[in-house]
Amino acid sequence: MNILVCFKAAPDLEMLIEEDWVIDENLRIDTGFIKPGLNCFDESALEIALRLRDVSASFEVPLELNALTVDDAGVTPILKTLNALRFNRVVRIDNSADIRFSPAAVASLLSQYVLKHAPQDLVLLGRESSIGENVKTPLFVAEMLGWPCITQATRIELVDREHLAVTCQVDDGQLRQTVQTPCVVSVGNAPIACMRVPTLEDRMQFGKRPFEILSAKDFETSGQDEELVDLEPVHHQRPGRVIEGKTPRAKARKLYDSYLKKRLARP
Repeated sequence: MNILVCFKAAPDLEMLIEEDWVIDENLRIDTGFIKPGLNCFDESALEIALRLRDVSASFEVPLELNALTVDDAGVTPILKTLNALRFNRVVRIDNSADIRFSPAAVASLLSQYVLKHAPQDLVLLGRESSIGENVKTPLFVAEMLGWPCITQATRIELVDREHLAVTCQVDDGQLRQTVQTPCVVSVGNAPIACMRVPTLEDRMQFGKRPFEILSAKDFETSGQDEELVDLEPVHHQRPGRVIEGKTPRAKARKLYDSYLKKRLARP
């Protein structure tokens, strides 16, 4: 079974102070001083794939893990980490076009890779990236491949060479279903929220392996109809009050008398 995990590394924009929000003529913000990282959905997808490999021998299912991202050279440290975790193939599609907010264009590159470069049985993606947060990319990939798509997955288990047991979150609880490959699975709020850390020995032995770099120019990018017209920070500040008091006990009493007592008294 061939499993491809597609991920997107992005800088943590919460680390920017207001003075750092300088938007250039290309509607970009300089985040070169911020180390790119993975969000929890992508980390969950990568770790789920690794755990499937851990148990594949007991199910007598030969399993190959591959990882793919559409990004520039700034993502190299993450690719080296995936090499150290012994992914069979780690691939970066180098892209110069601005497709940050164009999920159809991203999905076009991912699906063409599967169809033309490396056939897969399962494509795993995080539910959304921290840039765009549109939740559309997994759905577009499935549509372009003509495969079924399972969303909000929280757990994936091997059944046999052609079937997986996928648990996903639904409105009234959890749904566990057996699906046949090939398929696309979008990972949501899974209990596994972090990817494992490779050992130093694995970093030394496997982390320096070369990874594959493809050019987006070799693909037929489609679906890039969206146009970015503006960028502005979203302020999440909320009003607050400072409770005055000489001791913690006095502050706690004032908090109870002025706020909590009234709320607890409500029917």
